[in-house]
Amino acid sequence: MAIAKSKQWTEADVQEAMGVIKAVPGLWEELERVEQASVIDRKTIEAGRREYDVLVRLHPNCDLNELTDLYMPIRRILRAGLGLK
Repeated sequence: MAIAKSKQWTEADVQEAMGVIKAVPGLWEELERVEQASVIDRKTIEAGRREYDVLVRLHPNCDLNELTDLYMPIRRILRAGLGLK
């Protein structure tokens, strides 16, 4: 069985998704807290779920792998902004 080809996200797609995430009150700040946290707790899981919900609403026809491919550059940008690798 062949593996389906994943959507190729552009820089514009990433910037659009970041803008939508940042428009949700407190979400970007919560994601920053999560990236700096040393433990996974209920707030960490909730922030990830909220971010995923935003991406699903933005791209309802994409599967989990495609949304993960969009999430990863967003996470790299968020971590870079915090001075994290």
